[in-house]
Order: sequence, then C-alpha cells, then structure tokens
Amino acid sequence: MKVFLLQAYLGRREAPIFPLGLAYIAASLSRHEVKAFDPNVAADPYHDLVMQIEEFDPEVIGISFRNIDTTQYGDPYYYFKTLKPTLELLRKLRPRVPLVIGGPAFSIFADQIMARHPEIDLGVYLDGEESFPELLEHLDSPERVKGVYYRQNGAIHFTGERPATDFIWSLKPRWDLFELSKYDGPESIGVLSRRGCSLKCIYCVYPFLTGTVQKLRPPAGVVDEIEELVHRWGVKQFVFADSVFALPKHHAAAICREIIRRGVKVNWGAFFNERLADREFLQLAKDAGCVSYDFSSDGFNDRSLQLLRKPFTFADVWRTYQLAQTFQGVQMKFFFFANPPGQTVASYLHLMWLFFKTKFSRQQPKPVQVFVNVPRLMPNTELYAIALAEGSIAPEADLLPDTETVPLSLFYHNPQVPFVDVTFDLLHRIKTGLKKLIPNLRFS
Repeated sequence: MKVFLLQAYLGRREAPIFPLGLAYIAASLSRHEVKAFDPNVAADPYHDLVMQIEEFDPEVIGISFRNIDTTQYGDPYYYFKTLKPTLELLRKLRPRVPLVIGGPAFSIFADQIMARHPEIDLGVYLDGEESFPELLEHLDSPERVKGVYYRQNGAIHFTGERPATDFIWSLKPRWDLFELSKYDGPESIGVLSRRGCSLKCIYCVYPFLTGTVQKLRPPAGVVDEIEELVHRWGVKQFVFADSVFALPKHHAAAICREIIRRGVKVNWGAFFNERLADREFLQLAKDAGCVSYDFSSDGFNDRSLQLLRKPFTFADVWRTYQLAQTFQGVQMKFFFFANPPGQTVASYLHLMWLFFKTKFSRQQPKPVQVFVNVPRLMPNTELYAIALAEGSIAPEADLLPDTETVPLSLFYHNPQVPFVDVTFDLLHRIKTGLKKLIPNLRFS
C-alpha cells in the first residue's frame, strides 16, 4: 500500500524540528511503500504538498499533529488554526483516500479534534508504531484495532487504549525519508534514549503521552544511532528528545561514556535534573559533547517546588545555578514559571532580579541564561484541576478554542498572588512594545 506521511504544517516559519515521531512510524511500515513530507521546511508549503500528493498518488494519508500551540505566554501562537486548511486541502486533493491523524497534540484533544474535523476518517491515539500498521490491514474494520478512533453511521467511536510495549527499540527511524540538511538548528534533530516519564510535574502532559514507566533504550543502541547520524548523514548537532535525559543518572552516564569510548565528535543538548547535577556528571556530559544544558526548575522556592511536585529543592536549584557559572564553553539554561502555585512576592522579585541580571549581562556569549514563562493549562494535568478548584478558569472554558491565538486566560494565573500576574503582564506588554528595538528580549 502507498502511504503518504505528513508532518502537520505549523502555519509560520520557525526553527526546524525533525519529525522524529513520523520517522519512527515510517520505520514500522516495512510492508508498505512510504513517502514522507514536512511542509515546515519547504519553500512553498502548500504548493509543495500538492505536488507531492499528485506525484505519489497515495492510498492512505497519515498526518502527525505534534503541537497545539507554542505554550509560550510571550508568543501564544496557535498551530491548531492551521490544521483545518491543511485537512480541507487534502480532502479536496484526494476525496476518497482515508485520512488518518495521530501525534501528541491529537492524543491530548482526540475527542474534540475528531468532532470538529469531519475530514478526518481515523485517529491513532498515543503511540502509533503498532496501531497504525495494524490499522492499515483493517481499514474496512477499524473496530478490531486497539488505540483507534473511527466513524460509523455519523458517530465517533474509540476502540480503547493499547497496552504499552518496548517494541520501539527494535525500530530505527527512517532518516532517509527526509532532507536532514534542512534541520540545521542546535535543537532540530532529536534522539530518544527512553520513553516514559516517572516524574509527576503537575503541568506536564508527558506522563499522559508516554506513560509513567520508563522504557530505557540500551546505551549502545543509542550511540549506534548517533554514530549513524554523524558519519552517514553528516549531522553535527542534536538534542536528546527525552523529557529529562539524566533520569536515571546511571543510564545517561553510560551513554556519555559510550560516546567518549567510540570517539564520536558531535555537539548535543539535553534536559538535566538539578538534584543529580553534580560537577562530575556535568563534566562527563561535556566530555561527551554536551554544549547545552537545560534545567526545568520551574519553581523559585521550596513551597512552589513541592506543589509543582518537582523532585528537588530550591537549594538544589541554587547550587546548580552557581555550578553552571563555573563551566566554560557551554550554555546553561534555567526555565522558571512567573506565578506557579506556592509563589510569593519575595521569590518572584528575586526571580525577576535574576532574569534581568542574566538578560542584560555584558558577558558574551552568555554562559547562563534564565527564561520565565507561564504554564499553559492542559487537560489530563493536575494543574488544570487546581485552576478549576481555585476558580482561575471556568469549567466551561474551552482549552481548544476556535481563535486565532491562544487566549492568555488559558495560562495558569495564581489568584493567591495577583501582584505577580499584574506586573508580569505589564512586563510582557512592555516587551512586546520594545521587540523592534531589542529583538533578543524574551520572557520565555
């Protein structure tokens, strides 16, 4: 069967992100003829999509919908608004070809997306490397396949969740289906070292999307993939696409040691855990090629960290921040929320002092950077339940609205400390006004 795999178009030009999920899906379709296309790196996205469809003439079209929006308070761009024109174009081009949608963004809002977009015939819920190939064998009887949404007599049905497995580690992403040279940013190409997240951060959808049980990939297999990217495809930099690379620490350390043992020369970045970020481990990562260390610290006092369910204390955050300043030739980035549960005026003012101190530092390049954001409320998260209980969002509020941008009301607003919301929103407005004068000024 001829299967056309499409990465959903974002609607604007951004730093390119390699469609890793789509590459794994393609790898699971060994019995089919597969063509993949990412309009986000195309010169003329919709025109090129039409040409690709006409040339390949697919029997099935699969769409990977990765992100609903940016989740950035300072840039609430809404990717969801671009899904409809893409689906309408595909339906116009091939009115009788089954349209199948999947990906993280779809899974988060599966019922709503199926209901709002009748152009979609079938939906693959959560991991699709087993569901999608099986669905292709049962297009006339999708009810036989677990993890699938389908339509019947005008109604939408779901076949139930598919049990998680470790099968994915037997698959190798289909790098050959894409022009890797177009993904040339420092965070463009991702490598997975595991699936699943054992953390319980109250704002995060990773546990819902990937499960809470960590499925670790053998370190040698991870480095095999890195070697192929470097030696066969000429990749010079990548990012570990795990929610947190250094959990568990021994697994991450084993990967670093294997990179060093093989002499693979490549730059990479990853998210690290503050509690486990000692000098020895950070140096090991640097020796293995790490040039960008990210820390999702989020809270700026112990109470906030506790309520966010972060597995470390503020002492760990501050120790890591101080340690970060002693490393040369790498970049350390710390991400915080302006007004999470447990925030105080004192800790907010301390945070903003740190933000402006690093933002306007004369040291170039800046070895340590601080970013401040506001968490976007998402279904299947504890933070959304907290916002409902606090009354900061109405029960009838639509987390997937039909709007051009994401309303700022869909970000978390802590009613306990309204001063923070007022001042941070004011800073956001000032930043927007000064953007032309100071292009690099960012809140997130």
